[in-house]
Amino acid sequence: MLRRAAHRICLPGILILGLAACSETARDRPDLTLAAAASLREVIPAVIESFSSASGEPSVDVTFGASGDLKRQVEGGAPIDVVVLASAETVDALIDYGFADPASRRIVASNRLALVGPTSGPSLTFDTLNRLPRDARLAVGDPRTVPAGQYARQALENLGSWTALEDRLVFGGHVASVVAYVRRGEVDAAIVYETDVEGLVDVVVWQVANGDWAPDPQIVAAVTNSDNKDAHRLLDHLTSATGQEIFLSFGFLPPDGP
Repeated sequence: MLRRAAHRICLPGILILGLAACSETARDRPDLTLAAAASLREVIPAVIESFSSASGEPSVDVTFGASGDLKRQVEGGAPIDVVVLASAETVDALIDYGFADPASRRIVASNRLALVGPTSGPSLTFDTLNRLPRDARLAVGDPRTVPAGQYARQALENLGSWTALEDRLVFGGHVASVVAYVRRGEVDAAIVYETDVEGLVDVVVWQVANGDWAPDPQIVAAVTNSDNKDAHRLLDHLTSATGQEIFLSFGFLPPDGP
C-alpha cells in the first residue's frame, strides 16, 4: 500500500488538475513537488513509495498531466521541484530557457508506441490503418501538448498515412484520456504507449511499433531552478538500481531502449 501521508497525488476525474490545487498555504507545502507525464501515472507512485522509504519520509506532491501543459506550469512559476516528462524536447526546452538545471538532466526510461483497439474490433496494423472506414475514429494524444500524440504523428508520417487519416483522428488532452476513449468504445482504434494498456483486459494490443519508422519515446527528468536537496535525491533514485527495477516492473524499457 502507498503511504498517503508521505505523498499526495493530483488525479481528479480521469486525470488532470493543476499543481496549485494540490498545494495549500506555504506552511503546509510538501517537502517536494513533482510534475510527471500522464503516461507515468501508475509507475511514479511506486517510485515515490520506494524513495520515501529510503529517504526518511519526505512528503511529495505529484501532479500528472500532458508534458506540454506541465512545461507551461513550470514556465509560469508553479512551485515544481522536479519534472519527469515523456519528451526529451520538452525538458530540453525548459533547460534552454533557463527553467531547469542542465546538469540534472537524466534519461530515466524508454517506451514504445502501441496500436490498440477494443476487444470486439477488427485486428489492424500500423500499415493497414488507412483501411479504417471513413466513419471510423482513431484516437491519439493532441500533438500540440502530448508527446504520445507527437510520436504517433511522427510514426504515421513516416509511414505516409498521417494525411490520409487526418479526418478520422480524435485528439485526447493526455494519454489517459486516449485509453479511456477505447475502453468506452468511443473510438475504433488508438495509438498510445505500450505501458498504458499493461494489464487491461478490455483493450487489445494489435501491434507494437518497431522498425526504422518507429519513434523512440524517452522518459526524461530534470530538477527545475530549485535548491531543494530532496529534488536531487529523488532524481538519483529514479535512475538508481531500485528505481530502474520499478520502471521495468511496470513494462518500461531501460533508458537506452530494448
